Amino acid sequence: MKFDMNNYDLSLSHSDIGSNRHLNDTKNSSGWSEIDEWGPEKVLQVYDPDTGMKGVLVIDNTSTGPGKGGIRFAESVTPAEVFKLARTMTWKCASAGLPFGGAKGGIIANPNKVNQVEWMKSFAKMIRPYCPSQYIAATDVGTTELDMAVFAHEIGDMRACTGKPQELGGIPHELGTTGYGVSVALRTTLDFLKDIKRKGLEASRPLLDLTNSLDKKSNDIKVVIQGFGNVGSFTAKFLNELDLKVVGVSDVSGFVYDENGLDIPQLMRDMSDKSKLSDLTLGNNQQQQQQHHNQRRYSYNILEKDEIFKVDSDIFIPAALTGVINDNTAPNLLKNNVKIIVEGANIPTTPSADQYLVDNNVLIIPDFLANSGGVIGSFVEYQGRTEKEAFDLIEYKITNNVKRALYNSISSRDQGDDTLEVNVRKVAMETAKQIVYRAMLLRKGAISVAREAYARKERVIY
Repeated sequence: MKFDMNNYDLSLSHSDIGSNRHLNDTKNSSGWSEIDEWGPEKVLQVYDPDTGMKGVLVIDNTSTGPGKGGIRFAESVTPAEVFKLARTMTWKCASAGLPFGGAKGGIIANPNKVNQVEWMKSFAKMIRPYCPSQYIAATDVGTTELDMAVFAHEIGDMRACTGKPQELGGIPHELGTTGYGVSVALRTTLDFLKDIKRKGLEASRPLLDLTNSLDKKSNDIKVVIQGFGNVGSFTAKFLNELDLKVVGVSDVSGFVYDENGLDIPQLMRDMSDKSKLSDLTLGNNQQQQQQHHNQRRYSYNILEKDEIFKVDSDIFIPAALTGVINDNTAPNLLKNNVKIIVEGANIPTTPSADQYLVDNNVLIIPDFLANSGGVIGSFVEYQGRTEKEAFDLIEYKITNNVKRALYNSISSRDQGDDTLEVNVRKVAMETAKQIVYRAMLLRKGAISVAREAYARKERVIY
């Protein structure tokens, strides 16, 4: 069974961009409050009575190419959440300069409580008409490279998804492409702050204060990472290789903390056969025997998971689910001296919390810049290229994109304003919107209007 949500296939006329009349009429008639001039183009809900599978596909905007986005497999999945994630992919692909649009898939169930293979096959069968011409899938929360193998075989086209096993020509996200990108984004940000002093760049007093507060050895900069799945664990690994001090990591079960810095390689080895951080306290007798045999003993200070918002740190990296930085947690981050937030997760910060933190001089590197390593790696896989090329392109693109957004942020500040005003999200979003807007006009054949858009592009600083 397959049906368009609210019996519509949203394809907004690009000639109505900038006109609220059509937009408001459509919102009122459909009841779908999230639509705007960018999309979504399609919202599809599917149900298979044979397996019980319920799923959602949102194709947000394909003006720059087929919609790209992972398939989330979780009980919490809702059409609204999938739409927001699809919109993030629109901006992420545009910001990264990739020939993809934005989309997202979702299967509504706990993958551990259903037949995951059958449900994935069923979801693929239901959305097959759109793959890969309008939607190219990937892994997300609750899905792995094996799910992508199932998905591709059911669609009948290896181009229908990325993140496949290496045996199928894939570059699995299990190699840590997203986490690597997050580490590159943070390294680029720290280099930018050093450049302010080294090059004598004109900056506001709060930004100079931020620069001075982080003017110390890399292994004295304290980082905490919320989430220790694929993104969080690999972010920790790559930051450790940059000699940054990761003092804490958390997941749904607890918070592992050491103010002197965690031994990340050892932690990853200890977690290799465990599913959550709290498992580090289990099987003590066997663990102690093994430790005695190895002549070395490792122990972990495991606290309640929400304690991560209450420890002193310089950098906070949310690498789990949406909305974890909100009106309740943001003041705690500020109280505990967090100076930079690098968003490893998608939409981890609520709008009100984002504004609160920016107003209080916290520098935020937004998700669609910082965690684009996964989709950049997916693009390399889509082209049939190698893992090394994927990591090289991730470093190149994220370094350039974050650096451009940071420099443009200080350039756009009013010279008489002595607040931080380094709103990277705002500046990077303007750039992404210009890219998508021009592509929408060109797809529509509005060449004369597109020419005007190109002529006005100096409004967005490159």
